[in-house]
Amino acid sequence: MSSDSIDIVIWSIAGVVGLLLLLLVVVQWGRLKLLNQKLSDTESRLNSLSENLNALCSGAVGVDQRVNSLERRGRDLAHRQESMESQQYAERPYAEAIRLVHQGATVERLEEELGLSRSEADLVYMLHGEKGQSDI
Repeated sequence: MSSDSIDIVIWSIAGVVGLLLLLLVVVQWGRLKLLNQKLSDTESRLNSLSENLNALCSGAVGVDQRVNSLERRGRDLAHRQESMESQQYAERPYAEAIRLVHQGATVERLEEELGLSRSEADLVYMLHGEKGQSDI
């Protein structure tokens, strides 16, 4: 082979390698653009999800405050109900004792049936018995 034909072969090989390198650069450039687009899309979705999460957290705080308020109101209502029930229970023997005294019950009967102490039964009898009614 002559020197001219070797030069032509070398230049041909260099040209083919150059074209292959150029093709490789173009392909990599396209892949890079595609990856940048995917990255941009992913960042947009991440920002959207972050905003949604912030909105959910804000809503959860509001719901938590409302739940705490309702629990507090429930405890307050339960306490008030217990107070009213105990007050009604505490007043009940006296109301019943007054009713029985008006029907003519004795102090002993008040003690036995309602569990009042002697002094409680005497007081109810004195206030609401025959003498107590005539004084009113």
